[in-house]
Amino acid sequence: MKLFLLCFLILIPAFLASEVWDSFKKTYNKSYATLGEENFRKQIFLERLKIIEEQNHKFERGLSSFSVTINQFADLTKEELFKTKPDGSQGGKVGSSARPSRPREDVPDSIDWRDYGVITPVVDQMFCESCWAFAVVGTVEAHVGIYRQEDVRLSQQNLVDCVDINFDCDQYLDIQMVDKTYQYITDNNGIDTVESYPYESYNVGPCRFSSETIGAKIAGYVNVTEGDEEELKTVVGTIGPVTVVITTDMMWGAYQNGVYYNEDCMNTTEIFNHVVVVVGYGNENGEDFWLVKNSWGTWFGQEGYIKMARNRDNNCGIASIARYPIM
Repeated sequence: MKLFLLCFLILIPAFLASEVWDSFKKTYNKSYATLGEENFRKQIFLERLKIIEEQNHKFERGLSSFSVTINQFADLTKEELFKTKPDGSQGGKVGSSARPSRPREDVPDSIDWRDYGVITPVVDQMFCESCWAFAVVGTVEAHVGIYRQEDVRLSQQNLVDCVDINFDCDQYLDIQMVDKTYQYITDNNGIDTVESYPYESYNVGPCRFSSETIGAKIAGYVNVTEGDEEELKTVVGTIGPVTVVITTDMMWGAYQNGVYYNEDCMNTTEIFNHVVVVVGYGNENGEDFWLVKNSWGTWFGQEGYIKMARNRDNNCGIASIARYPIM
């Protein structure tokens, strides 16, 4: 069924729009309470489909470095997408079992920390705007693997419940949450394991942290110089993955392949709306990229990852707010 959708991503005739819409609903088990709601969602879907067709046409002609595709978010508004994410796959791959005994001294031309077995599986934040918790957890887990040679899974719910008692799953991203989270783990003398404090998606409850079930501790955290992609490369290449705050849009959310570059992607604090983990960098077909781990499940992009433009004037603000832990 998904193949059926993809077959129509280029120049869909108008008379097939309803058929493609019906296929989309069936593929992603979509249903709507009223006819009015369905018509509203269908209009969003068809507008999104047109944008996807145009983008992929540019990609095929060599006028763009990335392709996009229909996914389960194609009937959501931008506001809905970056506040709420439907459930998705919890699976993922960790990589090889070989781990470095210490960080590198040189700055390699490319690196993928998945190759060292320190990147934990891609998970899904689901119905809560908790990307900041997932990104910090993913970064700390990687550094535990690098510096302590331990494979741990840490609790995002611990952070959701305890970092800020005023946090609401429906609220837009507060870019200060990354700093607050690293400071919380530092001051709290640790973060619990996910086994002892599992994720509850849309629920925000009282803080239930227990010092008896700590999975990791950090000594503090470091800020990468704002907007400095070369420094970010040095940190990722020699120390480890980094938590970054970025600007995203519907095209980013539909990413499929290639190196994502959007000339309209701003890097000002007013529109930062997502937090992810940079786990590597490299070059693909002449395009420098950052390898980014997302928290929307493995259905997103390339098994949960996206390659974002590197050395293109800090596109999407990827080096503007970048943090990593001190172990």
